[in-house]
Amino acid sequence: MIDELCSAIRNKHSVVLRYKNDRGDRIVEPHIVYEARNGNILVDVYQTSGYSSTGKLPAWRPLLVDGIVALDILPDNFETRTSEGYNPLNKKRYPRIICKV
Repeated sequence: MIDELCSAIRNKHSVVLRYKNDRGDRIVEPHIVYEARNGNILVDVYQTSGYSSTGKLPAWRPLLVDGIVALDILPDNFETRTSEGYNPLNKKRYPRIICKV
């Protein structure tokens, strides 16, 4: 799953994914895969549409990579959302980066 996410990130492709216990798919723009201080591997995504338990979209979501049960890379590209809170230089949030836009 990490390889697929990093490929989508390198090429700035959106993905459709199914996350554990979701009732539907999510359309997301993956920006960074990282290891958190507790050892969990996460991906920060900007979710543009699809299933959301909060209903508030678009929005940033940190997702556990192990919680992703299905993923397909879409052909459409996205722009890096730096003006919307994404900062890969934040070492506190991203102590060990695996891949990023």
